[in-house]
Amino acid sequence: MKVFPFIKIEKKNYPTVIMGEDHFTGWFKKCKPYNSEKEREEDYKITLETAYSKGVRGFSMSPHLGLIKILKQFKQKHPEIVCISNHHWKSSYYVGKESLWEEKNMKKLVNFAASKVDKEMLNKYYWFKNNDHDFFSKKEINQFRLDEKEYKVQLKQFKGFCDFCLVGNLGISSLILHKRTDIIKREIELARKEGLIPLLMCEGGGLALPAAENLDVAGSWLCINQSCVFPNFEVTLETIKKSTKPITAYKILTNPEGFNLKKSISFIKNIKQIKSIVIGVDGKKQAEETFTGLRDYWQ
Repeated sequence: MKVFPFIKIEKKNYPTVIMGEDHFTGWFKKCKPYNSEKEREEDYKITLETAYSKGVRGFSMSPHLGLIKILKQFKQKHPEIVCISNHHWKSSYYVGKESLWEEKNMKKLVNFAASKVDKEMLNKYYWFKNNDHDFFSKKEINQFRLDEKEYKVQLKQFKGFCDFCLVGNLGISSLILHKRTDIIKREIELARKEGLIPLLMCEGGGLALPAAENLDVAGSWLCINQSCVFPNFEVTLETIKKSTKPITAYKILTNPEGFNLKKSISFIKNIKQIKSIVIGVDGKKQAEETFTGLRDYWQ
């Protein structure tokens, strides 16, 4: 089976097709129920092997100890694969002594993002249901902080098997929207010290992407699909055209009209600044079907 190609980012191979892990970690409530962690790990391992057999050479990973172990072992067996860490998921970000990942704090972050997004787009994402005007105050925003000790521990979990890492991944690009890019800059410094190449997580779409031009990141992960992007398509597509750094698109298959691989990929492929895509699958069968079908449209 022919391998999906790489591009070069800072002289390192970077995959043009990346398999996401959300369906296995359960972070986004996508995960099917498992009877045990062993069952989860085995399912992930089989799916990794299937994706690899279909030419996939890129894999992302969040802080899930069991799955980290499996991906590390897979990297030892197949050293040519490229891994990208989302190491700060559910950790490291605080407002004073409280985690910004706490539900009440995430709600405030999402409320603020909702105030920046066009109404048409608000109705297309579950994130924005029941949003209100309960925002963080300026004083509280000034208390946003990165717990560096915690952050360094997370980085070390991924050092050695990951070449790239995501930075600024908090609640629809909340650090950027709240003008706290100083926190992201510190993340970047810490990541580079560990030998990881940072990529900016642009969950905020066109609201966040311009920040990538002013940060020491090698590229961005952009939330975009044919039905929705933040704040709207006009702003985001104009912003993308000005981007000088490679973009990886994710959530590309999300569509209220249903799954349509050809249509979804055709939309992304027409945006020349998008060099790579992330696709989540929920198991062996979906990996086989999706990555086999992808070969017809993404080459």
